[in-house]
Amino acid sequence: MIPPAGGDATEVSEGAAAASAVRVLLVVPTLGRRLQTLERTLASVTSQAGVAVDVRLVCPAPSPEVQALAARFGAGMIAEAGHISAAVNRGWADAGRAHRYVAWLGDDDVLRDGALSRSVQALEAQPRAVVAFGHCDYIDEDAALLFTRRPPAGASWLLQFVPGLIKQETCLFRRDAVVRVGGLDEQLRYAMDLDLLLRLRRLGPFARVDTSQAGFCWHADSITIANREASLDEAQGIQQRLARGLSAIGFRLVRPVFRWLILLASSRINKTTHGARA
Repeated sequence: MIPPAGGDATEVSEGAAAASAVRVLLVVPTLGRRLQTLERTLASVTSQAGVAVDVRLVCPAPSPEVQALAARFGAGMIAEAGHISAAVNRGWADAGRAHRYVAWLGDDDVLRDGALSRSVQALEAQPRAVVAFGHCDYIDEDAALLFTRRPPAGASWLLQFVPGLIKQETCLFRRDAVVRVGGLDEQLRYAMDLDLLLRLRRLGPFARVDTSQAGFCWHADSITIANREASLDEAQGIQQRLARGLSAIGFRLVRPVFRWLILLASSRINKTTHGARA
């Protein structure tokens, strides 16, 4: 559980000023095994312009190398033996009253330049919105672009049927909304982001940013990719549990079809990735 916290050129300028007046707490959970990509991740976060960002690096047993990276990038270091959901919740629990927004990013993913400022501006412009999201670049381990996923119209509604339409790497969450729904479900290992988004959807609308906000690293060691079927099972279980009314009936009917299509798409991305690295 997370403790509670306390147009035109003129509009753009006002939005940028609002973004710079708030703080974002961003958590990077890591096992400390991918120092090169972790360095890249931290560089992308700490170089964000136009918004104040505080970073918490959460690791089960921080090595001297991980601690050195944290110190170099000014990140707070937190030891947490739990898996990703517990690590992110532990990092978010370190938030202060000034942290109006929170996010998390994998230790091999990156933020695009200006992503946090754009997200903050979108949320400041829509006070009822609970999360801002955008396009996601799929990158390989060398950060080369594979393709860009642009969420379809109605993505927040379609999440009830198709997981992954809104990529967590692009998301910035309003902290008081996250607190209200209890943070991440620490019983989940793969699709905790989907679960959080579906629960947040009941509180308010989502704000869309129509540009690439993050790069998601697609590689064989990624926990969701290495365990693709288990991840999909968990995601579809969440969708079934949170479905209501006609959506619950419809989901039961289309679940096998969506499962096949998602696994097929994943297989094709794997082939593309392997081909690009060959």
